[in-house]
Amino acid sequence: MPAESTLQDDGLEAPEIGPWGEHKYRLAQGYARVFATAMKRKWDQRVYVDLYAGSGHARIEGTTRIVPTSPLRALKIPDPFDQYVFCELNPKLLEALRTRVSREHKDANVSFVLGNVNTEISEVLARLPVPSRTNRVLTFCFADPYKLDDLKFETVRQLSQRYVDFLILVPTEMDANRNERRYIQPENKTLDEFFGDAGWRVSWERAKREGEPFWGFVLKHFASKMEALEYLDQAAQQAELIRSFEKNLPLYRLAFFSRNELGTRFWKEVRKYATPQTAFDF
Repeated sequence: MPAESTLQDDGLEAPEIGPWGEHKYRLAQGYARVFATAMKRKWDQRVYVDLYAGSGHARIEGTTRIVPTSPLRALKIPDPFDQYVFCELNPKLLEALRTRVSREHKDANVSFVLGNVNTEISEVLARLPVPSRTNRVLTFCFADPYKLDDLKFETVRQLSQRYVDFLILVPTEMDANRNERRYIQPENKTLDEFFGDAGWRVSWERAKREGEPFWGFVLKHFASKMEALEYLDQAAQQAELIRSFEKNLPLYRLAFFSRNELGTRFWKEVRKYATPQTAFDF
C-alpha cells in the first residue's frame, strides 16, 4: 500500500511523537474501519470513543512531517460511525481538535469532553446513546494512555457495562519495566488502580517465581481482569508489540478486548495488514 502523505501545517497544536506512533494509529484506524463497515447494518448506532484524543495532528520527532492521529483517522473511514466522543485532558489540544473537526468534518456527530477521563467518565457515558430494545448501540473505544497512572481500571469497567470493544495501550516496557522497583513498593497504588486489584502483589510474587518478566505479568494480569468482565481470553497472546525504529526496543503493547469472536477475527486481520511499512488509506 502507498505511504501516507504529510499533512500541511495548519498552525494549530501538533505534539511530537516517535515514528512508531504511526503504526499505532494505523492499527486503531484499521480496526475502526473494519468494525464500522461490518456492523453498519447489524446495529442501530455505532459509536467511536477516544479517551486520550489529543489534537488530531502530530509531528514526527526529528522531522517536519505532520500526520493524522486517531480521532481524524476514525472520522475519515469510508463508513463513518454514527457518533464520536473525544476526551482530552489538555484544553489546548482539545481546542485544536475541535477546530480541525469543525473544518474537515462539520457534519459529523461529535462530542468533546475536557478533562481527565478517570474523573470525567460519567460525562463520557452521558454523551453515549442510550441503548434499548429498539436502539442497539455498539461502541469501539481506543484508550491510548502514556503511562500506567493515566488509566484506572474503574474507568474501563464503567464503559464495559455497555457493548464495547476496546483497543488499549498497555505501557509494558516504556513504563512498567522501567519503573518496576517503584511500582512494587507497598505504598505505591499505581497498579492497584490500573488493575482494579489491591491484591495483585501476591499474583506477581507467584509469577516472578515462575520466571515471568514484569512487563508480561502486567499485560496478562490486566487481561485477566478484562476476562472477569466477560471479555475473551486471547487478548494477551494477540497483543501487538510496538517497537522503537532506531534501536528496535520494545515499548508497549496494543491489547484488543472483545466479547465476540468476530471482533477477535477482525483484530487478527488488521494486525496482518497494518504493518509499520504499510498504511490504511487516509
